[in-house]
Amino acid sequence: MRPIWVLALNTYKEVIRDRILYGLLLFAVILIGMSLALGQLSFAEQARISANFGLSAIHLTAVALAIFVGSNLVFKEIDKKTIMTILVRPISRLQFIIGKGLGLSLIILTMISGLALVLVGIFALLNMTVDVRLAWVLLGLLCESLILLGVTLLFSMFARPILVVCLSVGIFLIGHWQDSLAFFARKNPEGPTALVHWICRHFIPNLERVNWKELVLYDQPVNALVKAQAVGYSLAWYAFCVALATWIFRRKDVG
Repeated sequence: MRPIWVLALNTYKEVIRDRILYGLLLFAVILIGMSLALGQLSFAEQARISANFGLSAIHLTAVALAIFVGSNLVFKEIDKKTIMTILVRPISRLQFIIGKGLGLSLIILTMISGLALVLVGIFALLNMTVDVRLAWVLLGLLCESLILLGVTLLFSMFARPILVVCLSVGIFLIGHWQDSLAFFARKNPEGPTALVHWICRHFIPNLERVNWKELVLYDQPVNALVKAQAVGYSLAWYAFCVALATWIFRRKDVG
């Protein structure tokens, strides 16, 4: 475990000095601030609009970190040949990938926590109730980021960063459109949409399973069992992607 934690901490320190991180955080803070101004356009829905924009800002920032930073996690080490100085030590390639993924996961967790504090301050200004449902929403955003991070690590084993970003963004979009695909597949069960839906349902993660914003936006009750199953679903996808990425990485020439 120690090599994994050392790699994770080094990755955390490396990423936190990256300028793209501060650009994303600035974007998120501006978007959260805009939620107050846009919320005033509708006095009846001000709280809901502000909450929606604030949560969307955190969501997009977490996704961008997982995809854009994750696409360079391993590639940068291979491109600069610094991976050779790491792998000559008593550390396996599985530990290398887990350590890199854990480091970026900690960055995402730190970012979500910091922006959540800003959002809680806005909720206080709007006299909105802050309870455990907000924590569930943030947990869902973290789970989605883990899935996308795993997918990004997998793609980075055989593609360059720009292609990894394109593929991962495609997974992100399809992952949120699966319910719509299911609707159209039911309308035309004999058409090509049904086949596309079957492929997506079995080979692409359904990201809507961890999209729990409605808990805060519409004051819906929390079904803890369903949410716990969704968390397990996310961890299973992340573990599968890491395992498959490791299998490819072991057969990859990094010299």
